[in-house]
Amino acid sequence: MKVRPATHDDLFDVMVLARQFSKAAPEMHKWNKEKVEAQLEASIDSPDHTLLVVEEDDGEISGGLLGLVTEMYINHTRVAAEMAWFMSKEYRGGKQALKLVDAFEEWGASVGAEYVIMADIKAVADLSSLYKRKGFEEVEASYARRIK
Repeated sequence: MKVRPATHDDLFDVMVLARQFSKAAPEMHKWNKEKVEAQLEASIDSPDHTLLVVEEDDGEISGGLLGLVTEMYINHTRVAAEMAWFMSKEYRGGKQALKLVDAFEEWGASVGAEYVIMADIKAVADLSSLYKRKGFEEVEASYARRIK
């Protein structure tokens, strides 16, 4: 098993994983094939974005993490922010997920980020224990309400 940057050849497999994730996620995270495909393609080609994948020994893709580097709006602190990450159900909570987070931190450091920002969607998986094991601290929470 290895974690590596995705290529355009990985897009189909990553899209399948993203679709599976969408089925378990709340309504506001529901699937739009064209949007997902465009975002993944753009992330592969952009120096300010990354798409990392977990490739199993048999060549199958079991996970992916989409992230970007940006500055905080309030100062010049560079952060690597996770936009989405997903694992095949059978690999959730395993060493693949930990290695994916490690690889994202390494990417963040390589592009000058001072912090890594990760999230979880409680309806899919509560990742707070994983994050705490990795040394993350909870700094904010998000709440959503449909308005139309």
